[in-house]
Amino acid sequence: MKRRVITMIFTMVLAGLVLFINFDANLMANPLIADFYLEHFNADTHTQNAVAAIYLNYRVFDSIFETLILLVSVSAVINFSWRRTDD
Repeated sequence: MKRRVITMIFTMVLAGLVLFINFDANLMANPLIADFYLEHFNADTHTQNAVAAIYLNYRVFDSIFETLILLVSVSAVINFSWRRTDD
């Protein structure tokens, strides 16, 4: 029980730190990159939809790795939630 409480406190502190750093960051998109994507998506990907071209062609590996991270996270939550003994 003591180990679980320490783990929960550590997790909440770490999540708070990540949120604090994220909210403090100045996240601005570079307009030159956005203009490049909008001007060249049809020639690069041969699609009519700019959103589909960016999501499925330009950022395909980013999307695959985000899905992989989500799968690993869900698997870890399921693994830890099925544990029957209490430390």
